[in-house]
Amino acid sequence: MIAPHQKGRLVVVQNVTEENLQAHVDRFTAQGFTVMRGVFTADEVARMRAASERVVSKVRADPMSFDAPTVPRFTDRTEGALDTWGVDNMFAPRLYEADLGAIFGHERFMEFSHAVLGPNLRFWAAHLLWSPERTSYELGWHKDQHDNEQYDPTGRSLHVQFNVCLTEDTSFRAVPGSHRRPLTDAERAAVTTDSSRPLDGEVRVECEAGDVIYMNHHMVHRGSCEPSRFRRTLHMNVQSMEEQTGGQTSYSYMREPGYLESVDPALAALMRKAIEWDDAHPVDRAEARRRMRISHDLRRSTAGAAGTGK
Repeated sequence: MIAPHQKGRLVVVQNVTEENLQAHVDRFTAQGFTVMRGVFTADEVARMRAASERVVSKVRADPMSFDAPTVPRFTDRTEGALDTWGVDNMFAPRLYEADLGAIFGHERFMEFSHAVLGPNLRFWAAHLLWSPERTSYELGWHKDQHDNEQYDPTGRSLHVQFNVCLTEDTSFRAVPGSHRRPLTDAERAAVTTDSSRPLDGEVRVECEAGDVIYMNHHMVHRGSCEPSRFRRTLHMNVQSMEEQTGGQTSYSYMREPGYLESVDPALAALMRKAIEWDDAHPVDRAEARRRMRISHDLRRSTAGAAGTGK
């Protein structure tokens, strides 16, 4: 079971005893996330850490040279003082690392997603997050994809999003159960103004290297990080082929001749399913414009500075 303790208004979720898979599925359904401890061994973490360092080095060397969909995340865009905290689409050819691409073939890692979604999955997203070098940040409360009014009273999900922690990680905060009900007035104000102020019921999750946070991205959540807290985290998402939202992430590089043959077979299979789904579900012009606005916002955005309490 979850073992929280209270620090003022904030509940901190710490290490828990090992539980069976169904207990994690039940918690994911009820509260919108669960933490599986020690999914990856120390050797597996070390290999992924080394691969992640190569990605970080490439991005930090020249972050302004990257084009969509491989978009660096910034805490400072000042010329001569660029500071990044992540990159989107780390499986693009320029950044692909075999030791990271192999993660979708890891049986213990994937068993949770299969337990929730079944066997017929498609790729949706794969990003790498890290600690900034100089400028701390506090992301505002949000639901992913700007679907602020999306919820399901049953807690059912047709996607699984996950943070694979390659270091100690205390960045993730969430409001458990917020994926199963309408937003409160305070939550709606927070998500529409990008506020990072405390919310009633929020928890902070403490993880060790090798732990995985599995989450429903319709839950209200946010992240934060300081330069002093060394962080390397894989932030990814798979969807059921039955999921009718999301999609349209079969980027052009996935369709380039030879690309799918060059990546891990399990990853390639998920990407082929993404291509299949996207081709069968073309978006209309209004939705295409909405997604373009979101994409432009991401490319222009700079993470809020810690302590601003926006």
